[in-house]
Amino acid sequence: MRAAVNTPPPRCYSRRRASATLLEARYVFDHVPQRRLPSLAAELRARPASVAARRPARRSAASAAAPTCGAASVTRLFRALLQIPTAYSSISRVRLAPAAFLPARYNFEGYIPRSCSSSLQIYSRSSMLNLPPSSALTVSSQLTSSDVAQRSEEWFALRKDKLTTSTFSTALGFWAGNRRAELWNEKVFGATETKLADTARSAMDWGTHHESVAIEQYTNITGRHVGTFGFAVHAEASSGWLGASPDGVLGCGLDGGILEVKCPFNKGKPELALPWRAMPYYYMPQVQGLMEIMGRDWAELYCWTPSGSSLFRVPRDRAYWELLHEALRDFWWGDVVPARELALLGKHDEARSFEPRPKHRLTNLVLYRSRKLASEAKLLWMDVGGRVEFFQ
Repeated sequence: MRAAVNTPPPRCYSRRRASATLLEARYVFDHVPQRRLPSLAAELRARPASVAARRPARRSAASAAAPTCGAASVTRLFRALLQIPTAYSSISRVRLAPAAFLPARYNFEGYIPRSCSSSLQIYSRSSMLNLPPSSALTVSSQLTSSDVAQRSEEWFALRKDKLTTSTFSTALGFWAGNRRAELWNEKVFGATETKLADTARSAMDWGTHHESVAIEQYTNITGRHVGTFGFAVHAEASSGWLGASPDGVLGCGLDGGILEVKCPFNKGKPELALPWRAMPYYYMPQVQGLMEIMGRDWAELYCWTPSGSSLFRVPRDRAYWELLHEALRDFWWGDVVPARELALLGKHDEARSFEPRPKHRLTNLVLYRSRKLASEAKLLWMDVGGRVEFFQ
């Protein structure tokens, strides 16, 4: 994976050719925290007045050209990396930057890069150097052995202990019946297979098998490249229990967006399905969750059918997310986590006392806001029978 750098380091930390661009650089560690040198004022306070009053000796041309940013720290860094063959063998260059790039409030276990190249990959926690988004970590394309492919065993393992965006509507109580309790049971007792009706299983298989075809059609119409993403975890430590697996990443940096693909099963008759003219409200929690977790301000929901397709643009709504987050937090920390702790102790009967009700106290309000935002989602274009109609 390669990514563009959000903030270049100070001049004293690196020297680069004027013709080289940031996109051409291949760094494993783009920003490495380093102990800062004491300020000049602190140095003068520590010296006697007679010494501080003296003018410093003139530096030679050679010493003036050399960087003054802790060469000993660089030496110690490489000595440490020499003991890690997989890390050191992938390093082509290292740049140093101030330690302010690593605020303590971020969740290092779930690093989500805010910049990208044509293709993005997320690595597993066991093999990836995790840094916060503001550090703009750039991983060399050589590090591909730990890529988390979607629907792989490692991918399912990462999702097991997270509340993922695809289950948000269920956790919120959007659906009738016991689907909220079934999701709770899966997260608490670790059910490897969720009992699904034949229709639901067929709908899931239909979407999985036709996702690549849909993305190809999207690319043919828009001309955009769709980047891949394995699994992402919310960057905030307090929300590290939230995860996402987007179908695609659009563009680079903070200006980019998210692509979510839907292939409607049309109640068992997908060949007769027509592309949507309005966005279904029950996908709004998933789409807004994707933007929140991945730090993007817009997303596109693409509906693909054998007869045609349609595309919707959805802007990020932070007030809606605050409402959503409160209900999801109650489900996870109020129902799932306490029951899971009891289940690990073998107290299954006590754990079942935390089984949630079919709806949360905020479910109706979230439903109302979801319908409103879905009605405001802009239909960009519709493709029916090979004819594309654009809307303003």
